Amino acid sequence: MKFSKEIILSAVTVALSASVSVAAVPELKEERVPENRVIYEVFVRNFSPEGNLKGVEAQIPRLKELGVDVVWLMPIYKLGDTGKWGSYSSPYAIKNYRMIDPDNGTEQDLRDLVKTIHDNDMEIWFDWVGNHTAMDNVWVESHPEFYSKKDGEFVHPFNGMWKDVYELNRDSEAMQDTMVSDMQYWVDEFDIDGYRCDYASGPSPELWRKASERVLKDGKRVAWLAEDSSRPSLVKNGYFDYNYCWDFQEHVLKGFANNPDLDKLRAACELLANEGITLGEASAPEDTIRKPYEGRSRMVYLVNHDVVQDQGGTEDVVYHKYVRPLTVLQFTVYGMPLLYNGQEINYNSGGRVSIAEKTPIDWSNPNPEMADMIKTLIKIKHSQPALRTGKESGLLTNLSTSADDAVYAYKRTLGDENVVVMLNFSDKDQKFNIPKGLPEGDYSDAFTGNEMGTSGASEFFLPPYGAAVYVKNERMK
Repeated sequence: MKFSKEIILSAVTVALSASVSVAAVPELKEERVPENRVIYEVFVRNFSPEGNLKGVEAQIPRLKELGVDVVWLMPIYKLGDTGKWGSYSSPYAIKNYRMIDPDNGTEQDLRDLVKTIHDNDMEIWFDWVGNHTAMDNVWVESHPEFYSKKDGEFVHPFNGMWKDVYELNRDSEAMQDTMVSDMQYWVDEFDIDGYRCDYASGPSPELWRKASERVLKDGKRVAWLAEDSSRPSLVKNGYFDYNYCWDFQEHVLKGFANNPDLDKLRAACELLANEGITLGEASAPEDTIRKPYEGRSRMVYLVNHDVVQDQGGTEDVVYHKYVRPLTVLQFTVYGMPLLYNGQEINYNSGGRVSIAEKTPIDWSNPNPEMADMIKTLIKIKHSQPALRTGKESGLLTNLSTSADDAVYAYKRTLGDENVVVMLNFSDKDQKFNIPKGLPEGDYSDAFTGNEMGTSGASEFFLPPYGAAVYVKNERMK
């Protein structure tokens, strides 16, 4: 992907509430760099009516138009049949690391998909499972020494809770080397760009050291995302480029939706943006590294396949009336934002969605308001240096308002670049002012085009659950 290419795109006019009247807004000048990536997770089985790679390929132009930088495919490898806990196998129960499951399509289908993704200036990241395999994986017969054993018997991970998989021997160097070779296979044969690694704290860190050093594309390392938050050393040591903001989603965002406390939200957001950690991690990170994410980044999300399966359903279920302001917060507070399987149209699952079932997204009833809002948020993310995270990272400063019981306002700052965010978490119209802390200069709301007065007497307005994101006028065309 060519991150240096500047793309001029029109900012989409969007209302965050049916009661908002919106004006035509100027265009935003986008510059895509690793520090402002947006990633999209695809569960192939449920992403399209076809439920295969061709069904994904058909939607790549739409994801390009949305503004996505990275398409992450949940595992598409040949799946096991033994011990499955649903009508279909879990995509994380892998039978053969070097084969595509027939349900997903053919090798040519994958080549076509990769080419389409690259032709649309996006990257494709695969999902890798390094902790366990399906019970009928080819290694069970050919390399039983690759697995953990207890009293001579294969072991199910998580104290026996994961019944459809066997745990790998994390210290087996032969297993690690074979796995790294299999990762390189997909880069060499199919031109993929990176890996999201499942349960990254399970395998030995030595596996990830080897992988990050040896898995190369055109002589350069590929991208690495860890499904982990307990071992910041995996990021600090350079084995991974990103890990999950797990605690932020589960305890801060979901916690707020269930028991709103704006003071706690303000403190958590300031800590995350400025130090890369959350309140739970601040007390005792597993490997007690000072400033583990300095100069690095993490992935921030509202939902993913685990949330939808384990926390009751899609974002409308988990965050209910707060989904809109929290979506704006997700894209402006810190890190690499994730979108998951239909989140951009506010797809409503109606409840929990198991990854061991086939329940295709209904794309026939999209929410255009949500789609336009997310499209604009991605353009804001790409166009504002103050929203970057990683080698260049904008600091977050909370701003006091005259409506602090309902409104959360903050600014992100990088040098002389600023972005000001205002979120209404109440069911009432809010008129308020911000006595101090607003940046000097000419700013406009990227959603409505409304100009921002910088004096303490200036009055702002937000509709119920509405939001405003003020950016420099010079960042607009």
